[in-house]
Amino acid sequence: MDPVLLTLAGTAGTSLVGLLVAEGWQQTRDGVVTVWRRFKPGAAEEVERELEASRTAALDAGEGDGRDPAGRLEGQWIGRFAALLGEHPQAADELRGLVEEWQRRADGGQQIRGDVRMEARAEGNARIYQAARDQHITER
Repeated sequence: MDPVLLTLAGTAGTSLVGLLVAEGWQQTRDGVVTVWRRFKPGAAEEVERELEASRTAALDAGEGDGRDPAGRLEGQWIGRFAALLGEHPQAADELRGLVEEWQRRADGGQQIRGDVRMEARAEGNARIYQAARDQHITER
């Protein structure tokens, strides 16, 4: 898969999970379902149900039941977005527009970007650490 599309899928999945419990959830959900209806209409209702199930899981985690499903949900939605873009690369523009809309609505000045590219080369005993967000390294 094209690395740019894969990055977009990752950004969309991560951003979506961050918005599951945010203000404007209905608008977020409707945007995702609209993209699916346009490119994979047969799967739109299933995606809508999964969005609601994801939101419920995120809300339940916020109530302190001990489980934090964020990583699992991110993986699920990144996979769904990647599959959509793999089958319909022309959906990238609409998905990118959706992510940009989410960025404008994001609280706390958080920047959501889909154009991160990292490249590294190591030789010998060199170590490379890269992160697009927080990174914690403990070496012993």
